[in-house]
Amino acid sequence: MKTTNLTLLKQLKFSPHEIERRKEYLDIDEPSREALVSMRGVVRANIDNIVERFYDRILSFDEMDRVIGDAETLHRLRNYQRQYILSMFDGEYSEDYVHSRLRVGVVHKRIGVDPKYYVAAIFVLKDVLCKLVDDISEEKCEVCRKNKSAIDKLIMFDLLLAFDTYIFSLMTEAQRSNDELETYTDSLEEVIAERTRLLVEQARNDGLTGLLNQRAFYSELKKELLRGQRRNHAVVLVYFDLDGFKALNDEQGHTRGDEVLVAVGDAMRETLRETEVMARYGGDEFCIVLSDITLENTEGVCRRLCESIEQKTKGTGVTCSMGVAASTPEESTDVNSLVKAADKKMYEAKKEPGFSIKIPEA
Repeated sequence: MKTTNLTLLKQLKFSPHEIERRKEYLDIDEPSREALVSMRGVVRANIDNIVERFYDRILSFDEMDRVIGDAETLHRLRNYQRQYILSMFDGEYSEDYVHSRLRVGVVHKRIGVDPKYYVAAIFVLKDVLCKLVDDISEEKCEVCRKNKSAIDKLIMFDLLLAFDTYIFSLMTEAQRSNDELETYTDSLEEVIAERTRLLVEQARNDGLTGLLNQRAFYSELKKELLRGQRRNHAVVLVYFDLDGFKALNDEQGHTRGDEVLVAVGDAMRETLRETEVMARYGGDEFCIVLSDITLENTEGVCRRLCESIEQKTKGTGVTCSMGVAASTPEESTDVNSLVKAADKKMYEAKKEPGFSIKIPEA
């Protein structure tokens, strides 16, 4: 629930029982209340003098003078202080009284009054009130002592209530800062996770085509070969490069060459399944890893890829030569041997014109 929907009493969990317990802690009993009420008439009669003496003491300190700031503020504060003092001797110290004291603490905290100044001011008020008791007493009697004691207790009661709001405000600010920090931390974690993902992607992917780079290709090929051995199925490697690509670069520039490489990458993604390994090996050389597939089906995949590349690079004079090698349960091979075998088949395919494919004999 929003704090604006709760009173200060509810926010600080001040129940009637808690208020009574606070009075018990400070021994604010019925005789104390009666002593305070007995001074009500004298205080009312001397209220202007009390307020004047209070601010004479307060404003003698430059720090307090700077806190108040101007004559208009001082005038308002005098009126507030008048009501504050009079309420001390009304004899009602229940929820309304407590709420008013809590408000005092909130206001002082919000306008930036340092606690040490508030404590000093409340001490000055106590001193002014006790001197009033002395002034109206013809001699140091027992009544005088009881009146001063009652003032001491109520002043301490008020002070503790104000400090409750100071502490509550600090805790609220700390919680708000903690919430903001947690929100910032969460957003920072998201940023770090995204940047980490991008860095991993940059480390694994070719910047131009978006396909795996050579390093990632070797890692994935190794995994596929191990998986093929465990599951007892074939792993096929298709290795191809672009014929006529160097001439295109020389005649039309590297920008045009990059467009062709991007088109080849798009053709691979459109022709192959997303789960299959597709890589730019380097320059104009590309690799595909197909798992659990026959050589006959591999040839069909290669032909569809050739058709897609031909369509996307039409008019460039670029063709491709594809070499295929396989690691089977009957005749398994390691990563380097498989790459060399596919590379060899690719060079055999180069001897034939146009789009050509060389597949090992079944």
